[in-house]
Amino acid sequence: MGKPQGLLFRMLNGLLDRAFAVLGVVGFAQFPQFFAQYLQRLGGHLAEAQFLLLNYELTAEYFNMTLEEYIATHLQSGNEIFASSGQLIVELIDRIKALENSFLALNNAPLYARWWVFLKEYDLAIIKETLTVFKPGIPTTIEGLIYGACGLVVAWAVYNLLKVLLKFLAKIVTKPFSRRRRPSFSAHRPS
Repeated sequence: MGKPQGLLFRMLNGLLDRAFAVLGVVGFAQFPQFFAQYLQRLGGHLAEAQFLLLNYELTAEYFNMTLEEYIATHLQSGNEIFASSGQLIVELIDRIKALENSFLALNNAPLYARWWVFLKEYDLAIIKETLTVFKPGIPTTIEGLIYGACGLVVAWAVYNLLKVLLKFLAKIVTKPFSRRRRPSFSAHRPS
């Protein structure tokens, strides 16, 4: 490979290396910001579900019933419409339990394990909602710096893995087109 081509490839390698590093740092450093916004949205879903359940509890109380009795009355009414509303209340209670568990797990997760707890506890619908209004930020916390450093390491590893993979693929593709060198024998005779 000629010197101009080698220089061009080294410059391109350096540019791509730095671009991957910046994307890794900035991308990973956004996690604490996204996590906080996701947690706020999760808390909003939980508060709304609890408010809906409170209305059912107040209605049950109005009829001098516990919530369980109110639900059972709906489910056992024999009327498909009332039974479906009873089922909705049961599903709401289950949803509240799931949201509470997720909220507590995420809120109490230690700094180093937040990403792992998030992966275990996420709600896809809430992630989508959070992404639609997500506001990236410049991390100024230790947590943001730690995630940024992790992003740098991951980006470096991915970039180097891609380079190795591309070199391997290039070798496979170019091998059929390369000429084999013939062995050269020296004309040296023993004296």
